[in-house]
Amino acid sequence: MNKTLTLPVTDGGAFDIVIVGGGTTGIAAAVAAARDGAKVCLVEYYGFLGGNATTGLPWMAYHNLSGQRVVGGVAYEFIERLREVGGASDFYMDPVCSSTVAVNPHWWKLVSMQEVKKAGIAVKLHSLVVNVETVPGAAGRRKVNGVYLTNKGGVQFIAGQIVMDCTDSGDIARMAGATMVKGRAGDQKTQVSSYTVTFGGIDVPALLDYFRKNPDDIRPFPIDNIDALLAQMAEAEIFIIGGLRKLIAKARADGFELPRGVVPGLIFPKTGEMTTVATCIEGLDPTDPEAFTRAEQEGMRQTQLWLKFFRAYVPGYAHAHLCGTPHQIGIRETYHMADAEYVVTGDDLKTGRKFDDVISLGGYHVDIHAPNRDGHNDHYVGPPTFQIPYRSLLPKHIDGLLVVGRAFGATHEAQAATRVIPLSMAQGQGGGQAAALAVEKGCELRDIDVAELQRRLLKQGQILDHTGLPRHPRASMFKVATVGGHVNLRDQDTGAARAAQV
Repeated sequence: MNKTLTLPVTDGGAFDIVIVGGGTTGIAAAVAAARDGAKVCLVEYYGFLGGNATTGLPWMAYHNLSGQRVVGGVAYEFIERLREVGGASDFYMDPVCSSTVAVNPHWWKLVSMQEVKKAGIAVKLHSLVVNVETVPGAAGRRKVNGVYLTNKGGVQFIAGQIVMDCTDSGDIARMAGATMVKGRAGDQKTQVSSYTVTFGGIDVPALLDYFRKNPDDIRPFPIDNIDALLAQMAEAEIFIIGGLRKLIAKARADGFELPRGVVPGLIFPKTGEMTTVATCIEGLDPTDPEAFTRAEQEGMRQTQLWLKFFRAYVPGYAHAHLCGTPHQIGIRETYHMADAEYVVTGDDLKTGRKFDDVISLGGYHVDIHAPNRDGHNDHYVGPPTFQIPYRSLLPKHIDGLLVVGRAFGATHEAQAATRVIPLSMAQGQGGGQAAALAVEKGCELRDIDVAELQRRLLKQGQILDHTGLPRHPRASMFKVATVGGHVNLRDQDTGAARAAQV
């Protein structure tokens, strides 16, 4: 039975820009916009800012595979600020993920809130947007002019000249009537989700000794100059693994029903900890509360199964224990904006297509945690440095709205490369400064002077052209052995080699 509930609505204030979603993307957008003079309100469902970055995962792909830094601006400033308080490591080059930096999730919560307050941004925590208000706009378009949110104080309406959807699931865009597609366009399947957990009590030297004896078990594909990688792992504050296939195969033969054939994880040698996304939950739609609940429960169940496996089979894990769980299950993909002014494709990234309205760069590989793949991802490892155009944030039929982050105008394949934290933050900065420019000039988002936007982005440290930039001193120490740009994977259940297709 459908019912209608009428509630009083109070005035939550009026702002130039209302940003919904206080994860890394929303934080970067808010700080960039406020620095350009806009009055900004940042709305967040949880009691902290930072989103998925608070689970302890590293921030990957500040650099391209050539070792040039392609992400600057607000995203890079936060790393510098975190380092001042001991909350971030050095950058380490990686043969697949370009580069990685360890970020202390607790310091990230504190620093992000401090920087948002310093920028003069109004923050509304513990608040969920339940609807948007639209009015007739120009040329038959609708125009968003505010959002309705609910919290312990009831329901409030917050007016905004511009609203930015940084929810990563396109919640605001869907409410406003934008055309969205879930996951892969062909079958609406999304990348698997993972319950991100941290295990402590790991004897890292014992694990490294296993990898020296079994170097093909570090990653699920060959790596050139493996000795250089092993040497860096022995010295680094953080290193990435994606293997342990042999040990998983043995455990499965012994009756362990493990959901993945590999273990994607991050090792922190100084603390003897590992953060892993080995849990594997398919078909999650966060707009379905029952499915969302089942996914959380399944993630918790799998966490206990993996801990038993680690203790019994992996060298150095005999005394492993659970020491960190997430605020919610980690979601890699839900909805994409299908009616953006431009939809970025996987081919755009793989060919390094240039855009006149570029607002940010990236160099991360196409990393699809595909359903029904036993944890064997689809990888396109060697993309050139690619560009994100401003048009991909703009819905065709709605004014006053920008969609930034995972739900922006991109295909399933393209989003698999742009979804990582630094790239999403850089995109957030581009959107935030575009919104501030539109407010300042009193024009629609689609009518701003893009050249002026790019000048302002560069002034705030954004990198829009990597040509001639210096390379990281650890660049080109090692690389993945690829065939035609695609990583050769081997399905552990069938033993059949195949080339991963994107």
